[in-house]
Amino acid sequence: MSRSLLVPLVGVALVPVLVAAPDAPATPADLVVVQKGTLPIIVSAPHGGRKKVPDVPERVGTGVAQFATVLDANTDLIAERFSAELEKLLDGKPWLVVARFERKYLDVNRPREQAYESDKAKPYYDAYHEPLEAACKAVKAKFGRGLLLDVHGQGEFKDAICRGTQNGKTVTLLKERDGWRGLTGKRSVLGFLQNRGYKVLPSCDADEKTKEEPKFTGGYIVGTYGSHTGYAIDAIQLEFGSFLREREKDKYAKTAKDLAEAVAAFYDEYLKDAKK
Repeated sequence: MSRSLLVPLVGVALVPVLVAAPDAPATPADLVVVQKGTLPIIVSAPHGGRKKVPDVPERVGTGVAQFATVLDANTDLIAERFSAELEKLLDGKPWLVVARFERKYLDVNRPREQAYESDKAKPYYDAYHEPLEAACKAVKAKFGRGLLLDVHGQGEFKDAICRGTQNGKTVTLLKERDGWRGLTGKRSVLGFLQNRGYKVLPSCDADEKTKEEPKFTGGYIVGTYGSHTGYAIDAIQLEFGSFLREREKDKYAKTAKDLAEAVAAFYDEYLKDAKK
């Protein structure tokens, strides 16, 4: 929007000159993408944002274990493309919460006391967790159970997907209902992807006692909203290797499409008969 200023010019009367008004600072709602869903499926992507949080300094991480500010590049794109692809397959929308802000200002995959260092970041933290919590409650109320996928990126295993369920803890109800096959079987999310040629760590062929990769066992989000809590939502952290997230040749888009097909298979096998 423009405003008019009176600018003195030599030898002439004051004349109005249009000057562009400064852009308004981003609000919490501007920096979190929220989509209300119709399916018992929730998608979270906390670390793909690239935008600055107004008046919030970068974190320094004093006293925070495994402090990180690195961008999980293109995980936001994977989450949003996945949502669109899944809607085509199931004729319904997943719930979606995606951060647009950079992790270096606040990390919503941490408890509040570790997530930010300036009180001015609190509204942005709440803008992420409030709709995520609301989605879990809504899915539980309507369907009795659901699936939460927390989308992340890692560079240690560049061509692999690391599973994070706190070694099965965050999918407690899925295991009780359907056994280990609900997490690693052919119609599970990860089992479907492995059968498509993706490398999954730990392998879906491994014994149930095989531990998840120590760095990627699942963080605060799956630990808070997983089915070992009162939300009744089975939660899986998916750590996509950097090769699977590249923009070159739309690799991230293929990853998102394959993930949507995997979740559709899981839905048909394990969620389709959920109460409505």
